[in-house]
Amino acid sequence: MANITITETRVETQKRSALKKTLWFVALWCVGVGGAMLLALPFKLLIQMAH
Repeated sequence: MANITITETRVETQKRSALKKTLWFVALWCVGVGGAMLLALPFKLLIQMAH
């Protein structure tokens, strides 16, 4: 007697998971770029004041 295993992949769940990961990546990237710009702002202002 053979065992039959049926596996189903849920495409909707996979798409939702991929979208969620992509949105997290974009959100974290935006936070990183914003943080870098915020950190660079005082140095930019100091350089402008020196001229």
